[in-house]
Parts: sequence; C-alpha cells; structure tokens
Amino acid sequence: MSYGGRAIEESPTEDKSIINLLRSKKLDKVLILTELRKIVQRDKYNVAIVGVWSKGRLVEPREFKINPVVLLLPFIISIPPTLILHHLYFQMISGISAIISSNIFIFFYLKNKCIIPDYITIIKTNYNDFEFLRKNKERILADPEILGTEFEVYHFKPKNLCLVKDKAANAMAYESPMGRLIVVTTGLVAKLAPEELEAALRHEEGHIKYRHMYKLMAFLISEYILRVYLLNLVYTNISFYLIGIHLLGASLLYTSLVRLYEYEADKYAASPHLARALLKIDWNNMVDDVLHPIYSRLRFLVKTHPNTLDRVVRIWTLSEISPKR
Repeated sequence: MSYGGRAIEESPTEDKSIINLLRSKKLDKVLILTELRKIVQRDKYNVAIVGVWSKGRLVEPREFKINPVVLLLPFIISIPPTLILHHLYFQMISGISAIISSNIFIFFYLKNKCIIPDYITIIKTNYNDFEFLRKNKERILADPEILGTEFEVYHFKPKNLCLVKDKAANAMAYESPMGRLIVVTTGLVAKLAPEELEAALRHEEGHIKYRHMYKLMAFLISEYILRVYLLNLVYTNISFYLIGIHLLGASLLYTSLVRLYEYEADKYAASPHLARALLKIDWNNMVDDVLHPIYSRLRFLVKTHPNTLDRVVRIWTLSEISPKR
C-alpha cells in the first residue's frame, strides 16, 4: 500500500500503559474507556472518500451487508434431513450433501455480491461539505487539491480481495472447493488507517492460511455423522427431546470453534495496528462489554466472535512478546 501524507504515529508507551491498566485488579471502567478512546481518536482526519477502480474505470461496488451468521448456514441446513428422512442411508447422504453444497453456494453467492478491484484510492480529509463530496467524488479522486484543505491520499492494490458497499466496517474470509475470498466493506476501507487496514486483511489471510473454513466443514460433517447414528440408535429409543439438546450443544461447540479460530487469526496478524483496528471497528460493542461485563459474558455464548476487549489485550500482549510488525 502506498500513500501520501503523514504516517500513523506509534505510541507504544501509551499502549503499554493501557495494557497494564487492563491487567490491574482494580478496574475503573470510566478510565479504561477514556484511555481507549484516545487510541480510537488518534487519527487526524474524520472523512474518507473511497474510489474503486476496475478495468481502468471508476466503479461502484454493490450494496451488501456481511453477516458472520452465514457461517452457521451449513449447520442449519443439515438439520432437516435428520428430522424428515427415516432411513439412515438417505439421512447420511442428503445431510452431508447439504453441508457441502451450502458451502459452495455461499461462496458463489458472496462472489456474485462483490467486485474484485484493480486498485482502491482513499482520500482522508476533514472537509465537511458532504453534498459537495458526494457530487464531485470523481473530480476529487482525480485532483484532491480542489478540496482546498489538508488531506491524505493513499492507493491500495489488493490481492484476493472482493469489495462490497456498506458503511459498516467489516471483513470476512471464506473458502470452498471452488476458491477463496476475502470480502471487505467500503466502510472498513474508509474507517481504518493504512497500517490498520493491512493488519485487518492479514487477520483474514490467517483464516485462509490455517484452513479454518475446511476445519469447520470437517467438524460439521463429523458431527452430522455422529448425530445420525445417535438419532437412529439412541435418541428415538429414549426421548425425542434429546435431539434438541444435542443440536443446542453442537451449535454452541461450533460457535466456540469459530471464536477459537478468530484468536488464531489474531495471533497470526498480531500487531498494535490490529488492536487499534479492532477498537475502531467494534467500539460500540466494546463499550457495552466494559460497562456491562455480566451481560457481555452471557452474550458471548452465542456470538461467533470473541469479546473485543479480550482480543485487544491478547494482541497487545503478543505484540510485546514478538514485536515483529
């Protein structure tokens, strides 16, 4: 990634003081949020213009919201065959086929919703005439000087990145036998500083490097085979309600695996930039986690992502041990 303007200033001393604060036994919630907000608000600019270029022309990505719940779709689709079909052989074949085909379907669905850009231009500024920015986007991208104010420009040539239009800052790695995708929203590109964006994308690359999607598929198929045998040999002879308990336990174990893989991808991309990216992306939820810790722990059971504050502390700790980025 190349960019003009200032580099993002490092503040290792400030980051380290916050780590020590978070590790202390006497946690002052207001103080924690105040110190973390200083990190989130370090950026000099608060407005971003994102230009996406494909085949030599400026294009507009399709609107689409990334939802991590899509990872649960293969599991959900595997439920009906065990309840509708009564022959073990047909249950086995149809359920495994449903899991694999849903994985392939999701891949093509995501690929159809996003655009693979040649490169992306991001202009950061504090110019606050949003109507002017909207109407003159192409002119500004060609010549940012017309803003008549201070700005920063950087150009990003992504690899294996698929872009969608959404104000929410989000990204998702997905893999199937048909290929692999890293789907990123324009909101993420706009919100993060260059180094933070690179760190966030490296996190998504970690999911692909460690084959997390294939591991989840292996878990789903193994669980389904176990479920079919238990259904035919045990559950129907004892209580039909045991099927519901089994499905609940399997779904909780599945989301636990997803959270574990998030930690692994964090470790792969660990750097202060990734910690700051997470703070920016999930600030509102993190505030709830700090102010309402009990509610946060209960909500954690059904979330596909770990507690953001826990992730940030882990990443900072890993960066201290191995400051390689």
